[in-house]
Amino acid sequence: MTKSIEEQDSLIKELQADLAEKHPAAPHEEYLRQFLIARSWNVKAAKEQLDNTIAWRKENAVDEHPVATAANKLPLLYPVRGFDSLPDGNLENEAGISESVLRVYRWMGGSCLHKTDKDGCPIYIERLGYHAAKEIAKNTTAEEVSQYHIGCNEFLHRVIMKDCSRKANKTINRETVIFDCTGMGWHQFHMPALQYIRAISDTDQKYYPETLNRLFLVNAPSAFVMVWKIVKGWLDPGTIDKIQILGKDYKEVLLQHIAAENLPDFLGGTCTCSHMPGGCVPSQILKNIPIIDAQEHNGKTVRAYNDDIMEKAKTDETIRGPAFFDQQQ
Repeated sequence: MTKSIEEQDSLIKELQADLAEKHPAAPHEEYLRQFLIARSWNVKAAKEQLDNTIAWRKENAVDEHPVATAANKLPLLYPVRGFDSLPDGNLENEAGISESVLRVYRWMGGSCLHKTDKDGCPIYIERLGYHAAKEIAKNTTAEEVSQYHIGCNEFLHRVIMKDCSRKANKTINRETVIFDCTGMGWHQFHMPALQYIRAISDTDQKYYPETLNRLFLVNAPSAFVMVWKIVKGWLDPGTIDKIQILGKDYKEVLLQHIAAENLPDFLGGTCTCSHMPGGCVPSQILKNIPIIDAQEHNGKTVRAYNDDIMEKAKTDETIRGPAFFDQQQ
């Protein structure tokens, strides 16, 4: 539903007023805009979703979740390339990372938060076609996958988005996603594993609305049509509108939105990240990095970081980093 700038501003002010009594320190306008867009500019529905989000964050201590920064030097939860606020790095079996994170990542085809698109939004790349779907479902739990995803989301929004906002001199609160379906086959269309995807998408749509800029599914095989019919039913119409399913002729489309130097060469760009182990997208499945085995210092917990770090973050602002609803710039 298209609204003029004046109408948008009026509805944002109305939502601010509705929130004032219950949430004196309510999110700033850009966050309110996200919730209003997600609920088709229905103030009542947006307020309900925002109330639920704030309650969820409080009940689950999500605001206290640790996030890696240059200052606290916490280990990364996934590979990162090309941001000003912290050096490039990979997920490794460093002290503090939980064993469950390493187990989840072991069976993923590879992922990386890799530079920015032409809008200034961070780019998340996942080698979806190489996921060992059955192994993920067999060797991990839905709660472990969910907790890992929340940890990655918090790092993205509380560290990387703020980095991108400073660099772009505007609020950046969305990411561009590329799912590379190379290697995808019927063996991956595993319903228990697909239910993990459903749980993740449900969390994102409920508590991180309108944080997707664009999503490109590239090298999608014809068999993907079957899975898409299932997955599409789990997504909001606004999310579906941002998804482009592309076959092998995807390079021109990606380069319309992403500079060649910010796009890996295997996706049609010129970047190789040759300075980093695993290049642009490290993958244990593709064997461009060694298998990451857990050590004794990787605690056995469903959460992303060891219990001692999770506990310390409750009182140590340097461990939990910036607040989620703070100004992005």
